[in-house]
Amino acid sequence: MQRNKQIVVVSHCVINQNAVVAGEARSPGVMKSAVDWANDQAYGIFQLPCPEFTFLGPERPPMTVEEYDTPEFHAHNRKILLPVIEQLKVYQDYGYEIVGGIGISDSPSCDPGKGIFMRDFHEISDEFGLNVNFFWQIPNTAEGLFDPLDSKSIFGEVPRAER
Repeated sequence: MQRNKQIVVVSHCVINQNAVVAGEARSPGVMKSAVDWANDQAYGIFQLPCPEFTFLGPERPPMTVEEYDTPEFHAHNRKILLPVIEQLKVYQDYGYEIVGGIGISDSPSCDPGKGIFMRDFHEISDEFGLNVNFFWQIPNTAEGLFDPLDSKSIFGEVPRAER
């Protein structure tokens, strides 16, 4: 079977809700609607690391964007993102298309527009010439259902000026 050479980059908790802060999980395991959609599109799924989990552990308290916007957290993000960006860049250099990413709406780290980890991801991607320009998002609802045609699930293009 021939591969389609298309990949979607996803926040860690799209595939593993066990990494989410206690009380904030939107699914017992995987976010099935997002995974099923990626599978239906024949996209490969590239799971990003969870910066909050690796920075503060599984028993961390809920925190805000402002609380994560520290030199230490940015340095941690860079450390865990460099090997990820390197791997994605190899895919890109060999003709694979990174069709976009799926973030988590209102997450202090993984919201595609304001999350600290995602901002760092965009910045480092730009440094290395990695093209991940379009993002969807898991809406901030109790069910966390992903529908790529619903405006709540679409973040859109990441403006270069904001990176």
